[in-house]
Amino acid sequence: MVSVTLSPSPHFDSSAASTLSSDTPPLTGAIGTSIAKERPIDADTQIGRAREADAPVAQATTPRNPVDKALKALDLLLQVAAVILLGMVTFSVSWQVIARYVTSVSTPWTVELASISFVWLAMFAIALGVRRGRHMVLDIWEYIRGGRWLTVLIDTVAALIVAGVLLALVWFGFEALGPAFRRTMPGLGISYGFLALAVPVGSIFALIFAIEAWWRVQRAKPDEDPLAFPVIFQPADTVIIKGEI
Repeated sequence: MVSVTLSPSPHFDSSAASTLSSDTPPLTGAIGTSIAKERPIDADTQIGRAREADAPVAQATTPRNPVDKALKALDLLLQVAAVILLGMVTFSVSWQVIARYVTSVSTPWTVELASISFVWLAMFAIALGVRRGRHMVLDIWEYIRGGRWLTVLIDTVAALIVAGVLLALVWFGFEALGPAFRRTMPGLGISYGFLALAVPVGSIFALIFAIEAWWRVQRAKPDEDPLAFPVIFQPADTVIIKGEI
């Protein structure tokens, strides 16, 4: 009788051997010795085991931010509202042209509906543009070598100016609501206050997004665009050129 002794390698993992040996049937040789042979693990099995091992860690280290979720929902709501308002502007203007040149019927309500829709659309678009950094900016400061502190200073001063303008629009916009609600549109029969309300409401949304944009820019990495938010009905691979002069 010849006995064969297999000594484990110094790089051999005993836990992996126990796992593999339970799945591998023993091979009986001619000399009557059972040898546990290690089978190679395919790539899919290795990836699956790695995902199972990392899943609890990823969930624990990635907390859900309710503020980001609320801002994302508000952004999506404004985009949907802007699309609907654009459709209302197109419909009212088109119907006005058709009524004037085809049916010869006066439709004064189309002008008023187009005006209300356009003002609300403009204010919502301003807020969405602030969140994505789409408004016109002067990029001359990017070529001045002053270090990180100069960039933070310029961004902060610009954000304060934008916030000041938006606060003024909110303040005077609410002050103008009183006289506006006392006037009535002859075509639609509703108050002009619904048109004037778009200015303070849209400015509040823009102010919220301006604060968020400043915070994201300050925390962003040098080669990262922190304001690259998705836009509905726009492919993800679309190249966006922001308004720099």
